[in-house]
Amino acid sequence: MIRIFVEGRDKQFLEKYLRFLSEKDEGAWEIISAGGYTKLHLLDQQFKENSERGGKNLVVFDADSDENGGGYAVRMKYLLDKLEELSLSADLFLFPNNKDDGDFELLLEHIVNEEHACLLECFEGYEMCVSGHKEENGDSKYITPNRKSKIYAYLESIKKTRKEAEAFKNKQDFFFDKPKYWNLEADYLKPLKEFLLLALKEK
Repeated sequence: MIRIFVEGRDKQFLEKYLRFLSEKDEGAWEIISAGGYTKLHLLDQQFKENSERGGKNLVVFDADSDENGGGYAVRMKYLLDKLEELSLSADLFLFPNNKDDGDFELLLEHIVNEEHACLLECFEGYEMCVSGHKEENGDSKYITPNRKSKIYAYLESIKKTRKEAEAFKNKQDFFFDKPKYWNLEADYLKPLKEFLLLALKEK
């Protein structure tokens, strides 16, 4: 089995994307939310059990920054060192494209349905407006929305069927398998596609 460890919110996307890529039964993989890149040690038994059964472990996290710093190079080194420290075997992929700084939401910005890409431009105008308001001392008066807010606003703005509206509101369904919202054929997904298909081929 392929066991894929994610930070959390990207689990829904990977489940849908794997079904899009592969004809294999869903039982060929399992996706586990780690809850954050610093929590691998809490899952070490799940790594080791899968390895002992001949399974393959994948870690798919963000290459973003936090209060401890970050970016692709720093995050990759941290994770490789942590895997070695814990004696865990896994292949790594960092959003958005396994080479640049960023996160899952940055990947999503690159795969929106081109028909609705104007919505991201609208939101960027809103961000500029918010950040332009300053206190007398020059500090920002308001908190500029983050990329999660942009993606949510993108989805919220697209007209939906009643069923879609209920799923979005009640289940936080982001419709990753619907071309109306996302282009799963986008070139930007090529690094992730190759990473996942290689793992599926090996198993």
